[in-house]
Amino acid sequence: MASVMLATVVTVGSVDAWLAGRRAQQQIETQLQDIGRTLAGSPFPLTDNVLRQMRGLSGAEFVVANRAGAVVASSLDETLVELLPSLKASSADQPLDLRRRFIVAGHAYLHSQLILGAKAPGRGAQALHVLYPETRYRQAWREAVLPPAAAGLAALVILVAVSGMVAARVTRPLRRLSAQVDRIAEGVFTPLPILPRDDELRDLALAVNRMSEMLTGYEQQVRRHEKLRTLGRLGGGIAHQLRNAVTGCRLAIELHGRECSHPADEGLAVARQQLDLMEEYLQRFLSLGKQQTRRLVPLDLVQVVDRARNLVRPKAQHLGVELQWSAPGDPQLVAGDADDLAQAAVNLLLNAVEAAAEAGTAQTAGQTAPRVSIQFTSATVPGKVRLEILDTGGGPAEQVRDRIYEPLVSEKPDGVGLGLSIAQEVIEQHGGTLDWCRRDNLTCFAIELPRWHGEDSHAENVGRG
Repeated sequence: MASVMLATVVTVGSVDAWLAGRRAQQQIETQLQDIGRTLAGSPFPLTDNVLRQMRGLSGAEFVVANRAGAVVASSLDETLVELLPSLKASSADQPLDLRRRFIVAGHAYLHSQLILGAKAPGRGAQALHVLYPETRYRQAWREAVLPPAAAGLAALVILVAVSGMVAARVTRPLRRLSAQVDRIAEGVFTPLPILPRDDELRDLALAVNRMSEMLTGYEQQVRRHEKLRTLGRLGGGIAHQLRNAVTGCRLAIELHGRECSHPADEGLAVARQQLDLMEEYLQRFLSLGKQQTRRLVPLDLVQVVDRARNLVRPKAQHLGVELQWSAPGDPQLVAGDADDLAQAAVNLLLNAVEAAAEAGTAQTAGQTAPRVSIQFTSATVPGKVRLEILDTGGGPAEQVRDRIYEPLVSEKPDGVGLGLSIAQEVIEQHGGTLDWCRRDNLTCFAIELPRWHGEDSHAENVGRG
């Protein structure tokens, strides 16, 4: 497009300049033609004085010569050295044609001639020779050509500058988009900065960024599923053996409880609960990568949290972490699977207890005692139940904050990296969300689940994998 525009400007400017020069030439020749016609038809004799007066009016030199070429009258102050051309068969009505170059006293003239209509007595036919100074002719031509040529050149410069700006405005974003697409092809899904403009290129950049975000999500899902499938394949055999060991341990505790003089001992009850939890963990570990479906039923999330708290409380006491929990007076009804939600709550509570204990060990005396708080608060979205678990720990490490929900990602030396991953999976399968933030020097993990409003609530089944 820029090349076509440049060619157009150059062509138009060149044609305009040529036409202007041609008009200047025709104007000079027409003026001399009129003067020659006037002189050719004059009834008075053409003397030197008369020709000099015509020179003052037209700027041209006039010479009257006979058929043999001898000068009869002239407006020139110098004597002609070069012979004038012989008389031609032309009339005063024919146009002048200033083509022949004539030199007089070192000055160049453009020459043309006309036949005089009147003949002097006894002298025969005569010719009027018109000599126009070449320098004056070229000056008139330049004065006519230069303005349109200069205007065309200025337009050319402006067009080049504007074309360069437009091309840069278009090509630079296109190059950035091309580089972004190449990075996406290489697996780098960093969004492209959006320029403050409103055109098709901005829409294209937004589309590329949306594609990058979608590919990022797909990549995370693929990695998550691959990790889970790999973990399920490698750990299936070990988990099966561990489940057999847990079963044997459960039987031993049951036999001990029958022989013990205090069968209702609280320690044995907690041990049974822990074994139930271990068996549930192993069962879920064995079901990694398998799609199962459980029926959602209305349940009180307060009871689920209380059950999870009882399972975590022995470890909190052992680590010296205060577990704060004040059950609300009203039930918090949600639709879900009690075992799955309890496991998600246990995972979050265990992480909070361990984080608070680790931070408490690193603190000096006199600072905040390690604690974990469990509370129900107002949901950010109407129709939701919000449960918050806050701890005095320092929060996830910087290097894993963006990947804390990925399987096998953990900052703990002995961590497996499945607790948060499983918790998020369970909560999302129940139609809820799991988020975390730092608030008032506390780490807060918040669960939001749809509130149960009756039989017309959300789906009745949940997939497990």
